[in-house]
This record gives sequence, C-alpha cells and structure tokens, in this order.
Amino acid sequence: METITREMLRDLLFRCIDMTLKSVQREVTEPLPQQLCFELAAFGQAGREISLEEVLSFIYVNGTFPRIIDVAIRGTTEKCTLIWIRPSSHAYVNNIADTWNQPPGMGPFKSIGLLLPKRLWDRRPLSLQDLEVAVRERTD
Repeated sequence: METITREMLRDLLFRCIDMTLKSVQREVTEPLPQQLCFELAAFGQAGREISLEEVLSFIYVNGTFPRIIDVAIRGTTEKCTLIWIRPSSHAYVNNIADTWNQPPGMGPFKSIGLLLPKRLWDRRPLSLQDLEVAVRERTD
C-alpha cells in the first residue's frame, strides 16, 4: 500500500489541473487567465469560490481521500479560470490502488475537461467571452 500524504495529493491535483487546462486551451481561441479560482462541488461549497487549501481540507481527511475526484473548467472571469472539483460520493480510501487512477499515476483525479451550459456546447472555437457567459449562466 502506498501512503499518500496531503502534499502528494496536492501535487496530483495540480497535475490534473494542468492536464485539464491544456486540454481546454486547445478549444479556446484566446489564452485562459493564468490565475486560478476554485470551486468544490460538494460539502455545501458549490457556487462559491474557495481556496486550494480549503479544497484540500475537504478532500484529504486523516490520510484518506475520495476514490474519484472530477476536475473541470467551468468558465472564466476577467481575473481567473474557474477550476471545478467534485469528489465522488464513495467512501474515502487510503490507498492509491483503490482510486480511479486513469491515466495511471493520477490517483483519484479525473480530468473531464470543460463543462458548459448546453447552449454553448456547439460553438467552436470557443472564445473567452463564451467562457465568461458559462460562469454567469451555470446551474449546479
């Protein structure tokens, strides 16, 4: 069993965020804002911006973490790219072997790319304005 520390989980989260940003950037005509904002779609935190440390306090508890954690971009504001994080409702685990781990080495983190309101999905290429609209129009 490989013990996962909070720092290791944080590093895996950043790898997944980077993977997600690169994937989404290929679909957007302008550079995404470099500053990141975070939303945790669980534990009563949906719809509000929280810090990365707050996210970690919910997803890493006493050496355990969710089996699957979805990571997506929900849109942008003038100042930041909104990173949306949703842990699965499975029981928390303490072993990386019990996680999603696809692609191998990502542990619980699963990049799902871009989440947009339905009416924006057919627009390609997307603009930053489309992503700003996505933040204003989103429904949780």
